[in-house]
Amino acid sequence: MILAENEIVGRALRNLEENTGITGHWTSVQNPHISETDGETRITMKETTVTFNTEVKREFRDYQLDKLIRQAELNRPFMLIADKIYPAQKQRLRENGIAYLDTAGNIYISNGNLLLWLDGQKPVHIGADTKTNRAFTKAGLKVVYAFLQNPEAVNFTYREIASFAKVALATINEAILSLKETGHIVQVNKNRMVLSNKRELLDNWIIGYQNILKPSLLLGTYHFAASDQWKQLELPATAVWGGEPAGDLETAHLNPQQWTIYTAQAKLELVKILRLAPKPDGNLNVYNKFWMDIAVYPDNLVTPELITYADLVITGDARCIETANIIYETKLSRIFDQP
Repeated sequence: MILAENEIVGRALRNLEENTGITGHWTSVQNPHISETDGETRITMKETTVTFNTEVKREFRDYQLDKLIRQAELNRPFMLIADKIYPAQKQRLRENGIAYLDTAGNIYISNGNLLLWLDGQKPVHIGADTKTNRAFTKAGLKVVYAFLQNPEAVNFTYREIASFAKVALATINEAILSLKETGHIVQVNKNRMVLSNKRELLDNWIIGYQNILKPSLLLGTYHFAASDQWKQLELPATAVWGGEPAGDLETAHLNPQQWTIYTAQAKLELVKILRLAPKPDGNLNVYNKFWMDIAVYPDNLVTPELITYADLVITGDARCIETANIIYETKLSRIFDQP
């Protein structure tokens, strides 16, 4: 982990100096198990030096924002250093007075009378490995999901995995080789493999799901006039609620404002039953159901918890992320917080 942190911070500080002449010095914590942050960053601009308690992220995700804000409140002055920070994330960080620096050298600091804000530098991506990408193609992401949903599936036959993940047989070997190379599948003995670093794999899968898999599943966007009565509606067979309605049904904690349905049937049946009208900015998205149902979900009205969690965290909406965290802590942490 320290090597990864040093790589990220080193690139960020080098590019900051090249772009601005501002220098920085990084000191990692000696004992990461007892420290609340990853280290300290000292930023020097002419005669002014500011030291920040610093959290380092290879991939910074929307659902981590609330936790980071709480962390910053206890460790000010505080800075986030990450490979890439997206514009909406930067805005929320600025709104909460959190300094940030990415590996392209883009920086924001507001500390007393000091204001430094540089943006627009070209992003630098760390670890863009073609081997890793083989498990994060559209088909590969379905295989990874199958493993996350049932870690024992890594020991199924290739035909069983292909059927479970609903992908072509040729996809399986590529995905498994890639996951072995990244340490997410470990060969225990001649006949058995185990899924390892499951939380990291889940985080990486969510990124691929958001950017690659889920957009390819969209069947249409509609105006859902009966949204105020959605709990009384009966969906067609194989159709289930996802996203916000699934989160509400799982936790009774979220009042949906945007509706999501996954279906394995032709969307026309759904459109007819729910009387949907196509609308580009409508309040209901309909997606193709990409996973294979298992016995745990014989008559369920919602997506599996893993997909509900992912759908909620990628919204970037604070209320959805709060609900996602409830689902994670009550249903998923016992699986993904294990080695």
